[in-house]
Amino acid sequence: MSIFMKATLEVDAYLANEVVDVLVNKMAPMFEEHGWKMHGCFVERFGPVKPAVIVDLWEMEDMAHVERVMKGDAYRADPRYLEAAGVLKRAVFKESLQFLEKRGGLMPSFYD
Repeated sequence: MSIFMKATLEVDAYLANEVVDVLVNKMAPMFEEHGWKMHGCFVERFGPVKPAVIVDLWEMEDMAHVERVMKGDAYRADPRYLEAAGVLKRAVFKESLQFLEKRGGLMPSFYD
């Protein structure tokens, strides 16, 4: 059964587009090489103007898959990560992660 990770970032509103760019064009392809699938990167349209809120939704095989990728830290030497990390350090005020189990709906799962 797949597991999903919802990452919620509160970021400097003036850097929100730059954050979305590195998430979609650097982080997603990099983590997809490790087997993670990004289902979407979302920006709240209504709510606080500052900070901006970005939510991205990832799918992994299971929690062991999460542990394998995060424990190895191999991705940290990847040039895409290093570029993204610089942007994220400047822009992110707060980050939270939640792990979810899919119980229904139309979104396809890759690992089931």
